[in-house]
Amino acid sequence: MSDISNRVAYLKGLAEGMNLSEKSDEGKLITKLIDVLTDAADEIEALWAKNDELETIIEELDNELGLAETDIECLFDELDSMDEYEDFDEEDDFDDDFLDEFYDEDEDDLFEIMCPECGEDVVVDFGMLDEEGNIVCPNCHKEIELEFDMDDDEE
Repeated sequence: MSDISNRVAYLKGLAEGMNLSEKSDEGKLITKLIDVLTDAADEIEALWAKNDELETIIEELDNELGLAETDIECLFDELDSMDEYEDFDEEDDFDDDFLDEFYDEDEDDLFEIMCPECGEDVVVDFGMLDEEGNIVCPNCHKEIELEFDMDDDEE
């Protein structure tokens, strides 16, 4: 019970102790005022309880927002670190130096490229290339044109 409810209960007890008659004008007035004060005190307590509940929810949301902000910052940091590999325009073909960064001879002719259409990484096997040396992106199904500088002793 809040301080306001206690004070209203005290006034109600005083009024009852005074043996006020509800037949008199003063008795009717005091009884109705105490009823209004009781209702107001109940409403105030309900609002305080709701306020406490909302404060708890806001704190939880603030914590979740902080975690989301951290996750987003990490994603942007990762994207910034990936930018160093995006040194080509969408309209340009991939250059050999770009492909050489991803090609690993120890992995049986596999290399990774980024599709200029959808931006997804694509792992490519030389067996996937068509006659012109191109592949179709498995994500967006657009053709990716590749250029290779092969040494004379390589196929």
